[in-house]
Amino acid sequence: MDEDDEDERARRDRMHPFQAMADPVRRRLVELLASGEHTAGQLAEVIGHEYRLSRTAVSKHLGLLRSAGFVAVRADLSWRFYRLREDGLLGLECEIALLRDRWNQRTGWDVGLGDGPDPPSQPRRRGPGRLLRSGRRGRQTVIPRANDPEHDMYGPL
Repeated sequence: MDEDDEDERARRDRMHPFQAMADPVRRRLVELLASGEHTAGQLAEVIGHEYRLSRTAVSKHLGLLRSAGFVAVRADLSWRFYRLREDGLLGLECEIALLRDRWNQRTGWDVGLGDGPDPPSQPRRRGPGRLLRSGRRGRQTVIPRANDPEHDMYGPL
């Protein structure tokens, strides 16, 4: 397999930058890592105190940031040092630049947004396995009575 194919597959499998930054814990981790390299323990101590999360939960968030390309890790004996990667920030900046271009153009609905085949039309269903039959409920034959909380409370009078 070619190295370019592997890079392309890794790029496709990555989490969207907005999705990676959607969680406040991950945003705070990126903010902390912007100040420099920190160990997993240091990050877990700060995040655990601020958000009341366990070290395991903080490690999972760091793993998501790593898989999204925002964070790099290096091992030194039993410590793991995390640092912010410039590629992750560039990916976020590119997505923002695309949004800004669309905003500046404001040409209306972009036909290219829905690329791909149209979904097959299916009959509307109401409940499991039942087709929706509109207009077959019948006609109202009795005038509805307003709810009276004291009606029939004491039995027949």
